[in-house]
Amino acid sequence: MNIINVEKEKCVGCNACVRACPVEDANIAKMDEDGTVRILIDDDKCIRCGECIRVCSHKARTFEDDLENFLEDLKRGEEIAVIAAPAIKIAFDGNWRHALQWLRNQGVKKIYDVAYGADICTWAHLRYMKAHPGAKLISQPCAAVVNYVLRHKPELLKNLSPIHSPMACLAIYMRKILGFKGKIAALSPCIAKIDEFRATKLINYNVTMEHLKKYFETCHVELPSVKIYSEFEFDDYQGLEGAIYPKPGGLMKNLLIHEPEMEIVTSEGPDKLYKNLDLYLKQKQEYLPDVFDVLSCEMGCNGGPATGVDYHCFAMSDIMHHVERYARKQRKANVTKKGVDKQFAEFDAHLKLEDFIRVYHSTNVKRVEVTERMIEDAFRLLGKHTDVEKHFDCHACGYTSCREMAAALARGINEKENCYQYMIKEIHDERQKVSEVNTEVLSMNRELLEIFGQLTNNIQLVKEQANQIWEFGQKSSDNMGIVSEHMGELNGLNKNILDSMKDINVNVKNYKKMTQDVEGIASKINLLSLNAAIEAARAGEVGRGFSVVAANIRKLSENSRVSVGSAKENDEGIQQAIEKVNVVVENFNDEISRLMEVVNSTIENVNQSSDKSNMIQESMQKVSQIADKVQEVIDKTSAILS
Repeated sequence: MNIINVEKEKCVGCNACVRACPVEDANIAKMDEDGTVRILIDDDKCIRCGECIRVCSHKARTFEDDLENFLEDLKRGEEIAVIAAPAIKIAFDGNWRHALQWLRNQGVKKIYDVAYGADICTWAHLRYMKAHPGAKLISQPCAAVVNYVLRHKPELLKNLSPIHSPMACLAIYMRKILGFKGKIAALSPCIAKIDEFRATKLINYNVTMEHLKKYFETCHVELPSVKIYSEFEFDDYQGLEGAIYPKPGGLMKNLLIHEPEMEIVTSEGPDKLYKNLDLYLKQKQEYLPDVFDVLSCEMGCNGGPATGVDYHCFAMSDIMHHVERYARKQRKANVTKKGVDKQFAEFDAHLKLEDFIRVYHSTNVKRVEVTERMIEDAFRLLGKHTDVEKHFDCHACGYTSCREMAAALARGINEKENCYQYMIKEIHDERQKVSEVNTEVLSMNRELLEIFGQLTNNIQLVKEQANQIWEFGQKSSDNMGIVSEHMGELNGLNKNILDSMKDINVNVKNYKKMTQDVEGIASKINLLSLNAAIEAARAGEVGRGFSVVAANIRKLSENSRVSVGSAKENDEGIQQAIEKVNVVVENFNDEISRLMEVVNSTIENVNQSSDKSNMIQESMQKVSQIADKVQEVIDKTSAILS
C-alpha cells in the first residue's frame, strides 16, 4: 500500500493535487470507465510532503503511519520509548502533557523531548562546518526535502547536510549514551518521516499526531483540559532552543545564537521552496549561503500535514512565542558567568560527531525523457496548433503551462480530456454538431407536424369508414340471417323432394314387377292359344269356332306382349329419368349443404368484421391520443430548440 492513498470514488479529478504537488509527475491522471478523470499517485515519485492532502477539498487522499503497529506492540508488552517532536505543543495545544502521560500509562517505558535532539543537531552542524570550512549546506531536518533530493534532484546531494535530523540525533543519543535497547516510536507531525526511519533504521515507528488524536476520538479517550495540572515530565534532558526548530527559520535562529556571522537563507512552503532549490543549482558556489535552511511546509513543522490542526499563522506564532521565551530563559541559565555553554560543553565531552553523520543513498527514479517531437505530437493531440494555443496556460490541468501538460501527456501520466482548452474545443464542436442536429430536428419536427396533420385527417377518415363498415356489417349480418332462414326453408323443401323421389322409386319398382307379371301372363296365354289351335285343327270342322277363339287369344297375347314391350321401354326411360332426377336432387342437396356452410361462415365473418370494426375504432382513438401527445412533445421540442 502507498504511504499516501487515493479513495477513487471521492476523487473528482479537480487537479488541485496536481497543482499543489512539487513533483510534476508524481500524480497520474487516468480516465475511468465512466469517463471521469481520477488523479492517482506514483508512490516511487511521491515525496510525502502532504500538500495534496491539504488541498483536497473532497477528502479523497489519506496517509499511512505506524500507529496501529505501535499500539499492538505496546499491548504485547514490548519495550518501547516515545520521542515527541516540539510540534506536539501545536497539535495538542494546552494538553500535550496529558497526551504524553496517557502514553506512559499505556506502558511506554521512556518519553524523550526531540527538542533535545534538535540541540544536538545544532551542535553537530556547527562542529561539522568548523571541520569543513567553506562548506555550503542545505538543511535536512525536513524529510520531504530529503525525499525530493534523493528521488528527483540527486545533483543537490553534494550540498545536502550530512547531519542527521533532530529525531535521528535523539535516537542515536538514546542508543549511544543512554544505552536504550528497545524500540523507538516518534510522535511526529510529518508523513515523510516514515521514509527517513526506514532508510536509517534508527526509529521503528512513525506515529503521527493527527492519527493519535483520531484514535483518542474514536476510542473516547478524554484528555483533561489545560487548566488541570499534569504530573508528566520528560525523561532525561529537555531541549533548549531546539524547541523552536519547527518554526520557519528555526535552525537558522539556533545557528546564529552560536555563530552570529554565519550567512543563512531560509525558504519555506511548496510554492517557493522547490523553485528556490532549482535556482540554488544554478548558482556559483561562492554566491551560495553557508546554510540554506529549508522546510517544505509553509508554517514549518508546526503546520505539518500530520499535526491534525489547521491553526492560522497568528495562533501558531503566539504559541511558539511563549515556547521561545521559555527556551531563552533556559539558555541563560545554561550559560556560566564566563560565557561557557554548559550544554555544548557536555556534548563536546560525550558525543562523537561521526556518530551523527548520515550517508545518503540516492533513489533517483526513472523518468521518461521527453523530446520536442513528442511535445509537438502531444500539442497536436490536444488540438493546439498556434502559438497562442500552446501558451494558453490556464493552469486548469494543474500544471503551470500548456507545455508541461503536453510533456505529461507525452509521458503517459495525463489524459487529453484533462485539458480545459481541449475540452472547450470538444464542447464547441459538440455544440456545432448539436446545433446541426437541432436544425435537422426542427426540420423533422415540421415534417412530423405535417405528417401528423395528415395522419389526424386520415385517422378521422378511417374512423368514419370504420363506422360505415360497422353499419354495413350489421346490415349484412341481418340480411344474411334472412338468407339463412330462406336457405333453411329451401333445405327443408329439398328434403321433401328427396322423400317423394324415394316413393317414386319404390312405385317404379312395383310397376316394373307388374309389367313382368303381365308379360308372364301373355306368355302363358300365347302358349294356351297355341295349344287351342292345335286342338282345333285336330277337331276339324268342329273345332273351327274354337280356332277362331284361339286366334283371338293369340292376338290378345301378342298385343299384350307388344304392350309389355312398350311398357318395358317406357319403364327403362322412366328409370333413367328418375336416376337423373336422383342425381340432380343429390347434387342440389350437396350444393344446399355447401351453401348453408358458406352462409354460416359469411354470417360469422360479418360478425367478426363488426368486432374488428369496433377494435379499429378503439385503436384509432388510442392512435389519436398518442398523436395528440406526440404533437404536444413536438411543440415543446420546437419551443426549446427555437
